[in-house]
Amino acid sequence: MNLFINQRLIKKTFKSGIGNYEFLQLPDIKRNKFYVVIDPGHGGADPGAIGIGGLRESDVVLDVSKRVKKLLSVKGVKVRLTRNNEVDLDLPPRVSIANRTDADIFVSIHANASRGKRRDINGLETFYYTGWRGRLLAKKIQKQILKVSPGSPDRGVRQGRFYVIKNTRMPAVLVEIGFLTGRLDARRLEKSIHRKRIAYAITNGILEYLSRTE
Repeated sequence: MNLFINQRLIKKTFKSGIGNYEFLQLPDIKRNKFYVVIDPGHGGADPGAIGIGGLRESDVVLDVSKRVKKLLSVKGVKVRLTRNNEVDLDLPPRVSIANRTDADIFVSIHANASRGKRRDINGLETFYYTGWRGRLLAKKIQKQILKVSPGSPDRGVRQGRFYVIKNTRMPAVLVEIGFLTGRLDARRLEKSIHRKRIAYAITNGILEYLSRTE
């Protein structure tokens, strides 16, 4: 796919009301070199967090994940989603998909909920399990999602022992894209335009990381 077609596809993906973001400035990397597994959290009978107005985590993160896949594919990255629809998928199969395909990185996408569903708690955070590569990937993604979520607190890059990032054999992160129970985050995440921005930000972070490992 040539650069001209590349740009047209990205323009088509992000036309209408996306603001002043320079979507054509996603980092370029070597095409057909990298394999990425994107893991939309929860699904099916397990909706994950339920937020303000009944906003479901499984729906939000699947939408964002599909957008990330589309953007990465335009950049020549081979992408696999652990689930493509609202199915209940246990944790071991998600890890198995990544390990079996020998992916370069694994990114699990989630949305948060606070105890007691406090509307004053908002923020974004990204977890990695161990290693400098996982930490670097987490830092790249966290930096980008904060850019498209002004006012939402930076809860930082932290180590976590989540099953899906602990048991994958490649650099892996779990990104929390906001609190569905938070007044600020929920109002944004219910809108398609913000989910597009989040998807762009995650893609940008992934590409920045991959460009460092070429």
